[in-house]
Amino acid sequence: MGWFTNQRRSAWQSYEGLRLDEAMDPLAILARGLYGKELPLQDGAPIRLVTPWKYGFKGIKSIVKISLTTMEPPPSWKRYGATEYGFHANVNPNVDHPPWSQATEQRIGEMGRRKTLMFDGYETQVASLYDGMDLSVHF
Repeated sequence: MGWFTNQRRSAWQSYEGLRLDEAMDPLAILARGLYGKELPLQDGAPIRLVTPWKYGFKGIKSIVKISLTTMEPPPSWKRYGATEYGFHANVNPNVDHPPWSQATEQRIGEMGRRKTLMFDGYETQVASLYDGMDLSVHF
């Protein structure tokens, strides 16, 4: 199995990774623009990764370098808060995080909370990537 990662250049920069099959999924996009315009700095210019079925921090911003490795890379969030999110960081309402439940969410512009959808609503498109995995362990 291969892994897709960005390489950390200094202590304050983020380091993330995906499995190669996740990175090659049609929903995983390397974006250069937003709404028909060049991607602004605050949104990750010059290029960023968009993975809509994962939590936002997996969307690598301001990519410096991409590497393929043979071993799972140690992403930043897992190093700093291993009990919060696992390597995969898929949106999963069935896995609670220590300070809160992920079963519901508050969306910007909506009143009240709504049920969180598995894989952020992309379950039919990406669930097969995780066939056979216990998603309460590999979260």
